[in-house]
Amino acid sequence: MKPYRSRQFALKKLRPITAFFMGFATVILLIYMDNKALRQVNMTQDYELLGVSQDDPELISAIKQYFLKPGVEPHHKPIEYTAESPSEHIEYLLKILNNKMNGNFVEAGAYGDGKTSETEWLEKKLSWKGLLVQTDPMNFFNLKRHNRAKSQVLHGCLSPVPYPKEVTYHQEERFRNLFNTRIKCFPLYSLLLAMNMTKVDYLSLETRGTELQVLETIPFERLRIDVIDVHLLVNDGEKNIIKEFLATKNYTLMQVFNTSNIYKLNVV
Repeated sequence: MKPYRSRQFALKKLRPITAFFMGFATVILLIYMDNKALRQVNMTQDYELLGVSQDDPELISAIKQYFLKPGVEPHHKPIEYTAESPSEHIEYLLKILNNKMNGNFVEAGAYGDGKTSETEWLEKKLSWKGLLVQTDPMNFFNLKRHNRAKSQVLHGCLSPVPYPKEVTYHQEERFRNLFNTRIKCFPLYSLLLAMNMTKVDYLSLETRGTELQVLETIPFERLRIDVIDVHLLVNDGEKNIIKEFLATKNYTLMQVFNTSNIYKLNVV
């Protein structure tokens, strides 16, 4: 009986390691599948598509067909949402939006660097829906495990110029050689057209230094965004530039929470 018990003990010790490598292999496969989908569109040989306008019908069609995905991960158990109340940040947002139900949002940077998503409460408790954008492959996989069934997700980035482009995304140091990937960046307006959205209740923007450039691509005369939440890890000079720019688009800075700067559209 001793050899049998020894084998049982060895198998028990191997189970966690086996589960880890099976999960890791699944992540590799999903990233490969995403990158394979990117290559199916005739954009991969271009770095900056200068001749493609934000509202180009072929671009909008390609985004719908190849890049927007359901916000769920069917191959793994969803991460349970356990929050019993909204954050102070979201409480303030709901206050200035009159506790709106069934709203919509765009969140760039959702679940980045181990953080949660500001819009998860809105979606799961108040029936909001929208678009979640995440550049990092591992964070994108984590995003989909949160079962954001009412929303669409994009593994890519918001373009800092008013046309699509392709860039190399550098993973954090321990994954650098394995996970450097080419990703597509689309103008926010193009993504909104692909989502059939011309009015946005809440835009949460965290793009690691390109927030101003992304805002400058938005044709504010063609769409309405009620609240813009700009997350900044920069000096006061950059914050003032963004404040002055949004003032020209009829926005007022309402509140600051740590790195979050909340602007509201002045409605006449």
